[in-house]
Amino acid sequence: MKLAKFLWTIASFYLLIIVFVYIVILKDAPAEGLERYEFILENWSIYNYQWKAELLMTTFLSISSFLFFKYTKNPGFIVIAVGQLFFAFAMPISIGVTPNASLELGSLIGKGAHQLVNFGMLISLCGFIILHLKARILKSWLRLTALVIAVISFLAFGAGFINLIETSDAQKAMFLVMFLYIINGYFGIKINETNANNV
Repeated sequence: MKLAKFLWTIASFYLLIIVFVYIVILKDAPAEGLERYEFILENWSIYNYQWKAELLMTTFLSISSFLFFKYTKNPGFIVIAVGQLFFAFAMPISIGVTPNASLELGSLIGKGAHQLVNFGMLISLCGFIILHLKARILKSWLRLTALVIAVISFLAFGAGFINLIETSDAQKAMFLVMFLYIINGYFGIKINETNANNV
């Protein structure tokens, strides 16, 4: 349980920092196409760090989710773990291909990695909804806040996935996800062997 708590809490709060960097520092990045790829290459030192950090933190979140499921049997943890694995699979592709490929190939692979990240986030958000529907660790208002954020974000990413809205527009929901990561980090602090049967 201690390892699960540590990995979950660290990953949740650090992913908050990663999202903040995207929203504040990399806010001028073009949404797609060759312009986006050129922007990434021009800012490669930041993206290289970001993607490696995302790979590590999504792996932490996936491992901790599998461990938490062992203690709690809440199916939301399994769904989160699978979603984070999809998310993580996109990172080595992005890190390995981006600085070495032609603009056309890099842009094409980038689009594929983008879809993988969005799908992973969609699955993870479904898991967070299941988790907070069943868990009784947090105060009611905080649990309800987590549910509302997760549902709205899920709908946004889902609309992007089925092309009702642009993928770049769907990713604006990451601003909401920042607050979900804060709540999830607090959840990781609160859960323990004593109250695990309430999850």
